[in-house]
Amino acid sequence: MWGGDSAVDWSLMLEPIAKEVTLIHRRDKFRAHEHSLDLLKKSNVKILTPFQIQELIGNGEAINQVKLAEIKGSQTHTIDVDSVIVNFGFVSSLGPIKKWGLDIERNAIKVNTKMETNLPGIYAAGDVCTYEGKVKLIATGFGEAPTAINNAKTYIDPTAKVFPGHSTSLF
Repeated sequence: MWGGDSAVDWSLMLEPIAKEVTLIHRRDKFRAHEHSLDLLKKSNVKILTPFQIQELIGNGEAINQVKLAEIKGSQTHTIDVDSVIVNFGFVSSLGPIKKWGLDIERNAIKVNTKMETNLPGIYAAGDVCTYEGKVKLIATGFGEAPTAINNAKTYIDPTAKVFPGHSTSLF
């Protein structure tokens, strides 16, 4: 496993039921939530840093070993495994959007509280955007989307009401 929230969460969930759990991360530090990291330190999860998977070794039907290579060194380890769960993060790429004239900060589109960009009529929500104090969680994106949509709606039709509704009103 790798070192973000998902990797740490999976390690903690599997630790009570698995014979052994090994968490592999390419950095010395993890980016998971502080509480999860405290639980990880108290657990029996074996932590290997800074390593990455160099080779998956199997018999044609199953992976039974993983060869690890040290990130900034020559050390390698081969560990026996029953299963491998990979949790890769992602690197967002704005691609051609960078050429649109949008204000970009730390590889994300700057927006205001209405999710407006610096270009009239262009809105952004989710991982693609940033603002002061933003917490990059999927739940944040779910909140930003209706804000962007409703403000875009009033940009197109100034008489429109800005109200996203409630999920309970769907039933």
